[in-house]
Amino acid sequence: MALAITTTSKLCFNRGTSIVLSGPPKIGKSWSLRTLPGRVLIVDVEDGQLVNQGVDIPAVQIKTWDDAKELLEKLQNDPEWHQFDCIAVDSISELAEMRLASALKNAGDKRAAYGQMADDITQWLKDMARLPQHIVFLCKYQRNKMGVWTPLFPGSQLEQNLFFWMDEILVMRMVEGQDGAPVRLIQCQSCDEHQAGDRSGTLDFFETPDLTNIITKIMSGGIQQ
Repeated sequence: MALAITTTSKLCFNRGTSIVLSGPPKIGKSWSLRTLPGRVLIVDVEDGQLVNQGVDIPAVQIKTWDDAKELLEKLQNDPEWHQFDCIAVDSISELAEMRLASALKNAGDKRAAYGQMADDITQWLKDMARLPQHIVFLCKYQRNKMGVWTPLFPGSQLEQNLFFWMDEILVMRMVEGQDGAPVRLIQCQSCDEHQAGDRSGTLDFFETPDLTNIITKIMSGGIQQ
């Protein structure tokens, strides 16, 4: 394909956004997937969709690394799988642990298994993020050696590079409201205790846990022609 000059607005016209949403367990990350816009596909890796029972969101369950590779191939090439506006993976931490477990069975060297896992998950995440749909990756989180809460993966390579690959690194938290009662919010920028980031520059420090509103703000940040 010959190179052609375009504009930054046009580069963003036919693509979705990639979001990583981390946070503590049972805070409402999986529940928030029902707030995504349009037709949603939930990719269940943790067997953790009890909170979404009764709402009948289309879903596919990933039980092996081969399942994850097959899913990516279908999303890339099968028209039946192109009907979705948003793809939500719950969670990429669990997927990385699944890939590591299978790599450890086949590798004599533990370090080689971690390297294989990091390479495979890196490529899978990048390929998923390049899909035209909005992609939401749920993620566990942990306090790192510096005392900062950050996305959780086996090893350190994925955590360190995630901020470079994804558009949005968001954290769901419970914070004290004006009346002193706890309020569930999504943090979109970093502070001393939590790592977050907003590539679009459109999100407030805290947003309500409404992913349709968040995606709308992100995609309306520039003039699309």
